[in-house]
Amino acid sequence: MTLATSFKPASRSTPGLDELRTFVELEADLLDEQRFTDWLALYAEDGAYWVPAKHGQQSWLDHVSLFYDEKVTMTTRVQRLQHPMIHCQEPRSRCVRVLSGFRLEQGDAELYRVSSKFVMLEDRPGAERRVFGGRYLHALRRRDDSFEIVQKRVELTNCDQSFPMLTQPF
Repeated sequence: MTLATSFKPASRSTPGLDELRTFVELEADLLDEQRFTDWLALYAEDGAYWVPAKHGQQSWLDHVSLFYDEKVTMTTRVQRLQHPMIHCQEPRSRCVRVLSGFRLEQGDAELYRVSSKFVMLEDRPGAERRVFGGRYLHALRRRDDSFEIVQKRVELTNCDQSFPMLTQPF
């Protein structure tokens, strides 16, 4: 089953947590289905995807990060993930993300901050199963009749460990 790539909130008024959760779950489903171009389209032109490498890291400027991608870098990452000869994805990973514990951390007319907890399983034939977990922090704003991701911060519980070949977005 293929999911719709767009999400339309019930109204232009302040969205409820259910609407925001549905949008965040759509993002996870697109990643699970490896629909990376559709995933990228959810991000604002000034959007960023950030995975800190240190607990409590306040900025991507003062400490190395596992990922810090702005839209142009994300576009390159998606092109690599879709390339038929990406050696670190042969065979390709199969992932599933489970999300729970959604909270609206902050909301105003411009920006909605939603936190959630996640577990991600990554399976590749011939490789050991990898399990990642932590917390997502999404900063969302309205775009037409939907939302766009201004920033997605992924706080891994084990962010300070070594990870060989991180290719799949969390």
